[in-house]
Amino acid sequence: MRWNAGVLAGLLIGLVWLMVGVVLVVVGRRRARESRAEGAGNMAVIGFFLLAVGGLTWFATLLLAVVPG
Repeated sequence: MRWNAGVLAGLLIGLVWLMVGVVLVVVGRRRARESRAEGAGNMAVIGFFLLAVGGLTWFATLLLAVVPG
């Protein structure tokens, strides 16, 4: 496995996506529970999307770090 600057940057970017996604899911679900307004939990949907993006970023970064060439 190669641990160069690109791999570390990819892992850091993926970690940021995951952290932002978790925050948005938690805040969005809390707002949806507290509010009766339509669409109050839309931030949670964006958070789930960012969790998927962060996971795929980590997967692709680690895959590129393992595969030679």
